[in-house]
Amino acid sequence: MSKIKICQSRKILDSRGDWTIKSEVTLESGISAVASIPQGKSTGEREAVPLSVEQAMVNVNTRINEILKGVEAADQNRVDQTMLELDATRNKSNLGANAILSVSMAVARVSALESGLSLWSHLRNLYGENTNGRVPRLFANCINGGVHAGSGLEIQEYVVVPKFGTARENVEFEANFYKKLKETLVKTFGATAADIGDEGGFAPPMTDNLLPLHYMKQALLELGLEGEVELGIDAAASNIKRNPDELINWYRQMKKEYDLLYIEDPFGENNFNDFVSLTKEFGGRPMIIGDDLTTTNREEIERAALAGAVNGIIIKPNQIGTVTETLEAIRMARKYNLFTIVSHRSGETGDSFIADLAWAVGADGIKLGAPARGERVAKYNRLLEIEESVI
Repeated sequence: MSKIKICQSRKILDSRGDWTIKSEVTLESGISAVASIPQGKSTGEREAVPLSVEQAMVNVNTRINEILKGVEAADQNRVDQTMLELDATRNKSNLGANAILSVSMAVARVSALESGLSLWSHLRNLYGENTNGRVPRLFANCINGGVHAGSGLEIQEYVVVPKFGTARENVEFEANFYKKLKETLVKTFGATAADIGDEGGFAPPMTDNLLPLHYMKQALLELGLEGEVELGIDAAASNIKRNPDELINWYRQMKKEYDLLYIEDPFGENNFNDFVSLTKEFGGRPMIIGDDLTTTNREEIERAALAGAVNGIIIKPNQIGTVTETLEAIRMARKYNLFTIVSHRSGETGDSFIADLAWAVGADGIKLGAPARGERVAKYNRLLEIEESVI
């Protein structure tokens, strides 16, 4: 296998029109690969810290390039550990999580290319555990609220989760449901209901936080598929100015009326005891999923699992900052039998790395946003390509 020859970085636009970082790693063999980094708007306090795009670029082009030159690209753990030692902070605030992750992902991709493997096959080898051929379920955020839209809804994501057996069946459902939901919303609220939020979901003019579930269920009934699909929400409650009792009343009502599959971040990330209480009360239906609470950090995941604070977790590589640590977080989740969902961010790029990651580790789910907008569709299409390659 070849050694790293050069690491270079440039800036590109993300799906919100903000600048982000794209890095390229070239090996001595001449093979090269790139990776670009998404950015979240609703972020956890304990996430790894990105630097300004300009500073992150400088760090890749100088300090990271210098220290990785001559390192075997196939040794992902060594590559990542070398950058972590250079950074020497707990939250990657020296080099920047965006700088480190862009190189880490590009190294994984270029190593796969040189090995003649697909990215997901290479990542599965790095993961090193049996995934039993699990096909990730699709979690599609079809109505946007909170900080991702200006609709007036406090809850950030209203999600539809089909139960079909293949990625193709699930993607086909998502595309049909998205069109039917648009038709339903426009019929009720007018043309402005088709406005979309950051993640491609609709942003209809609503203030009743239960109403989106009503219209999603109505669209399912019209398609004749109510029993084949489940609903869920990402409350992103760190951004909701409500007390825990008010939130709990919402969730109890949603559980009763819509039998939700899951609720993500039902409380602010520092309301740990409220997570524990609600998880115990609901008994796994709906599942309580940690995102801001656990931030793809194996220590936070273990803490939450041991306390019974969650039934599952979200995996976002840019919350932790390296491929190696992302895989460690997934292993920790599996150790405690937590439902594991690989997720996009609200400010995305055309990079489809997370589709390969979800397939590689046999994630229980993958959250990609609505089946619309190029940065989301790239990941849906990559899932289809992967499935077609293994059938």
